[in-house]
Amino acid sequence: MQFKKATKIALQLFAVTVFTKLIGFIREVAFGARFGTSIKADAFPLALQLPNILFASVFAAFSTSFIPFYTEIREKKGGDEGVRFTNSVINTLLLASSVVAILGFIFSKQLILLQVHASKSEQIFYASRLLKITIFMILFTSSANILQGFLQANGNFIKPVLSSIPFNLAIFVAIFLSYFGYFKKIDIYIVAVGFVFGYFLSLVYQLYNAKKYGFKFYPVVGLKDRNIINMIKFSFPVFISSSMAQVYTFIDRYLLTGTSSGAVAAVAYAGKLNDMVVGVFSSSISVLAFSTLSNLQAKGDKENFRKFFVSSVNSIILLMMPFAVGGMILSKEITRLIYQRGNFTVYSTMLTASPLMFYSLGFVGLGLRDILNRTLYVLKDSKTAVKNGVIAIVCNIILDIVFIHKFKHTGAAMAFASANYIATVLLFISLRKKLGSIGWKRIASVLVKSLIASLIMGIFVYLFKQRFINLNMHFAPFSLYTLIAIVFGMAIYAGLIYLFKVEEAYWLVKMVKERLGI
Repeated sequence: MQFKKATKIALQLFAVTVFTKLIGFIREVAFGARFGTSIKADAFPLALQLPNILFASVFAAFSTSFIPFYTEIREKKGGDEGVRFTNSVINTLLLASSVVAILGFIFSKQLILLQVHASKSEQIFYASRLLKITIFMILFTSSANILQGFLQANGNFIKPVLSSIPFNLAIFVAIFLSYFGYFKKIDIYIVAVGFVFGYFLSLVYQLYNAKKYGFKFYPVVGLKDRNIINMIKFSFPVFISSSMAQVYTFIDRYLLTGTSSGAVAAVAYAGKLNDMVVGVFSSSISVLAFSTLSNLQAKGDKENFRKFFVSSVNSIILLMMPFAVGGMILSKEITRLIYQRGNFTVYSTMLTASPLMFYSLGFVGLGLRDILNRTLYVLKDSKTAVKNGVIAIVCNIILDIVFIHKFKHTGAAMAFASANYIATVLLFISLRKKLGSIGWKRIASVLVKSLIASLIMGIFVYLFKQRFINLNMHFAPFSLYTLIAIVFGMAIYAGLIYLFKVEEAYWLVKMVKERLGI
């Protein structure tokens, strides 16, 4: 019953996520058409990611810990106390992010120099000036992250996803303005302003929806709140792990700026494609699972907890495996189909396709790592999650140095994919010790069936590609044949999984039929 209800929500969440991710994708295509893999495009990801890098450790620690603590407080002390706790977290983060934003504005060039080779003077010039704008987005993202958790904990998974619509609309307007008049002279800077204003609109939207669940503002800071103090203690291992992740990000960006021109932008474009697939098909399940597992854990329902955990893991495997195989085979075709227009040239396509191939290889590991990590946090075993995470990050840093030196910018994606699989194996070992016998053979069975089905699919897609698709074809027939290859592959995979009698697939088909009235 729990899985049936969750599947209905997951289907709704999936549909909304597809819609919003599509809008985000169009935004990336518009940005790519405007700036391609130019110096400005190289500088923009550095300035855009650095604010989150500076504050991501705190974001990750508080966001990960918020839902389990909020859920427990609401269950034991009531909704009003839960709202007060939420305010304490938001105001504490807002105070901290204000300090970070001011310091980031003052020392923007010094911070950029931590990520960019000193020889890249033009890149440093653009990135440091952009950072003076983008640093202020953390004032809004800090609060928005907590309100998103608040809505999810109250059973609303749709509204947090829809908050990306006003965010993307602000950026579309900024990109459009960058083609005209005075805005053309400050093109990349007006886009940066669009990102910051977009985050502000996203926060306003989430605040409006949170009020429907009893949220109202209290001017309280949680520095002396016992619940906040307990959450900070619980979050500290997460903070350490996330800090290690930021060290990796700094090293990764620094190494990439030492490779070819456009490499940072190319890896960023490939990363956006990676984020879309994971965000649509994996994160939809992980977000739902995190909240559902938190509620089951709070109620002490161990039997349904274990069943739902296994079903969630299997669902991610079933969804991500074909994308891993298909993405590797069609990496060049997908990149051309989505990005190649305007200032995004054939050279940009080839530069982006190679890291995309290896990002695709890591889809399954990335999806599983997310849900396994979240499960440990639901069980309030953050130390194990952090221990495994730190080991994986250290491996990622070592592999990054080795692979980027040997394979240039493609090595960044290779290292990322490899590290995610290392982390996944470590997390599975830890959870097996903690949860005992909950159906690991069932997970292994689904993994094998999904892999076999994906490989068979991959053979047919590759043969179709060799026979009908050429990268030098005109765009219309190229697009048609590429889309046919994708649909053809999906049909083969779906048919094989159905024949293999995978339980989660049957549930999904049944729920889709019910929603369509078939």
